Amino acid sequence: MNAVRSTEKYSSCPVCNGDVLRHLWDVNGYAIGRCASCTLVFVQNRVTAEELAAHYYSGGDEAYDDTNADCLSYYYRKLADLIRARFPQPGTILDLGCSRGWFLDAMHGWECHGSEIVPSDAAAARERYGDRIVTGSFEDYPMREGYFDVITLQDVFDHFRDPLPALAKCRRLLKPGGLIVIKVHNISCLYAKVSGRHFYAIIPPSHLFYYDRRTLARTLSAAGFQVADSHFIGHVLKLKTIFWRLSRGNTKSLFYRIGKYSGGTPFGEFRIHKNLHDIITMSAIKAGS
Repeated sequence: MNAVRSTEKYSSCPVCNGDVLRHLWDVNGYAIGRCASCTLVFVQNRVTAEELAAHYYSGGDEAYDDTNADCLSYYYRKLADLIRARFPQPGTILDLGCSRGWFLDAMHGWECHGSEIVPSDAAAARERYGDRIVTGSFEDYPMREGYFDVITLQDVFDHFRDPLPALAKCRRLLKPGGLIVIKVHNISCLYAKVSGRHFYAIIPPSHLFYYDRRTLARTLSAAGFQVADSHFIGHVLKLKTIFWRLSRGNTKSLFYRIGKYSGGTPFGEFRIHKNLHDIITMSAIKAGS
């Protein structure tokens, strides 16, 4: 599936409308800039839905397969505990970009819903959660006004082409006082500052926005949410996954080859705990009625 790359670019910041955009890097043929007003870093190209669909259907993320489910579950359990601390009684939850439904598996007793753009992953989640899993983009997710207690976006929000309209839809889906939880990479962590354009999360068009605590909080506030808290939650990773991440999808890189050929070996399957403050998990409450 191929799509023509758009040549149109933002003339102002999609969050604060600041019209001074400073070019930072060119990565994978995309221009990445920073808003001089709110400091948000983002891909300046206006990527089309067709372009993104072509990208996502061209291949998957090797970290999100069945062999890595137990590593991913470490973070999911931590997040589930944070949600239960705020909601002692089970409620309704929507996990956007739910992959194969592994996070929903950690929310025992809750009415679990999800959406997933990759059909094979959505089908795997649907085996356990039935029609509560919707295949497709969030733009096409059916509107259920004020239905959910919690909406989670894990490694999803930085993929959205238009963050504010996506948050506006989330706000409509949430009950009054409902909670949104967003997990994104931290462009201001020390590792990102040292790596610059080579930071492992800078992989357009997969990631289109690059947040830190301040810009994520500002984006949530602009959409009518009140930030409740933020955390740097660690992850458990296999060495092969680390090398795959460092390759940034470049199949010709040494990192990619090490990750590929170490799979199934004791070296590749060795697990470490990682917390470089490179991942932000931020919770916010639906403000107003």
